[in-house]
Amino acid sequence: MKLTLFINPEHRADDDLTARFNDHIEQVRVARAVGYDGVAVGNHLSFGSTAWFPPLETLTRLAAEAEGMSLATCMLVLPLYHPLHVVEQASLLDTISGGKLVLGVAPGWTEDEFKVMDVEHGRRLGRYIEAVRLMQRLWSEESVDFSGKHFQAEGLSLAFKSVQKPRPPMWYGGSVSAAVARAARLADTDLGDSWVASSHLVESVIVEQAGVFREALKEHGKPMPAEFPLLRNIVIAPDRQTALRDAGPFLEASYRVFGQWGLFSKVVGAGKEQLDLEELIAGRVILGSPEECAEELVRLARATGFTRLIARVQWLGMDQSLVLRTIKMLGEQVLPLVENELG
Repeated sequence: MKLTLFINPEHRADDDLTARFNDHIEQVRVARAVGYDGVAVGNHLSFGSTAWFPPLETLTRLAAEAEGMSLATCMLVLPLYHPLHVVEQASLLDTISGGKLVLGVAPGWTEDEFKVMDVEHGRRLGRYIEAVRLMQRLWSEESVDFSGKHFQAEGLSLAFKSVQKPRPPMWYGGSVSAAVARAARLADTDLGDSWVASSHLVESVIVEQAGVFREALKEHGKPMPAEFPLLRNIVIAPDRQTALRDAGPFLEASYRVFGQWGLFSKVVGAGKEQLDLEELIAGRVILGSPEECAEELVRLARATGFTRLIARVQWLGMDQSLVLRTIKMLGEQVLPLVENELG
């Protein structure tokens, strides 16, 4: 099992954001030292009560600490951006990293973000698919003519190409079966493309959707990607009670914001706006001692076939010492247990 550290760039608007960014730099340094080989960053817009460091720019700075590690977005809310701008910035990151970028993209779900950007929420899927297709062609073709409902190009040539040829691998997000099937259609698994499950989904849904992805690829005559990533929330401590005590308030704080955005009532089907802590962690957070976490990861790997863990280890307002504890224990204690069990 390979390890990618998910940088959670979500912070309180009144926090010391310089200090918080320096925390992320330290997180990458520690992760690299204990065996992680990738860094990934999520994406939401900064408005209201929470500030989010923008993903592509954040990765550009973190690349200096991540020599030899892959850099990934997980996920960039693609319909909020113009594909030419994204492809240019992605090519820069691929150049900086020596050809180790993975561009993760998703159609997004938060209605308020689209309203802020004056993008119609109901048309985001069409905009998303067009953007993916246009970016893929800009990387791989010398001159592109494109006539879509959302984007047009006439004889457009991308001068700043990626180091990876014909393009960087892409990860596709999606939280329902139709989105997983769409990811299979968009993916070129021979280039390393894959679907990545949302960390907000419970384990039973992820196992089911991994099967949907596998079957959809078969229908399109595509193999499973050589590397199958999975994004999971994870908290490690000497014991489960300590992990729950230390991380519980921060998990609740982050998911309270997501609940206000409609995550539980409109996206994952929980049927209400907010969940209590026990409901929140059940099937959604791998939490406990190294042995307990390793056991859960082994079971999940056998059920889904995932080969890379994208570990989300930080939530809104969480103390840096707790974040670093999980980063270290995952690399130094949990990973060896998982590898020994999986062989």
